[in-house]
Amino acid sequence: MNRRTLIKLLGAIGSVGVVAVGIDTAFATSSTVEGTVEAKSITGRGGDESHTVLAHEGTLNIDDAEYRDAFSDWQNVTVDDALARRFENDYETVYYNLHVNHETANKKQSIPAGESLAYRTDRPVFNSVQVGDSVQFKSSGADVPRIDSLE
Repeated sequence: MNRRTLIKLLGAIGSVGVVAVGIDTAFATSSTVEGTVEAKSITGRGGDESHTVLAHEGTLNIDDAEYRDAFSDWQNVTVDDALARRFENDYETVYYNLHVNHETANKKQSIPAGESLAYRTDRPVFNSVQVGDSVQFKSSGADVPRIDSLE
């Protein structure tokens, strides 16, 4: 095989590889998921123990008595900087969770429309929505589903 033929052959193989990567990337991207926040929760973890600090499913349940006075408005559950510091002092890890009922399927997590799933998120996203709000997002995370931002 002469040098010119080899270069053409390598160019063709490279092009096929680029097309394959492009197709794989297109299928790997997640589509926008739409749903309704049906609950919010905060979980604190320390060592081997996990503790639900708060669960809001239309009614507010605060399992940790130490934090009962921190949430005066049961309809608008948010965590300010001071309360976040208290959580961080009491727990090694704090998880903010949004429980979403899907109006559209979440193909990445294999959740059909009409079903619900709990997603971990960060405090700003947690604070930006309340129970009953409609949300649009792209999920991330393989083992633990996440909402990194809302659309």
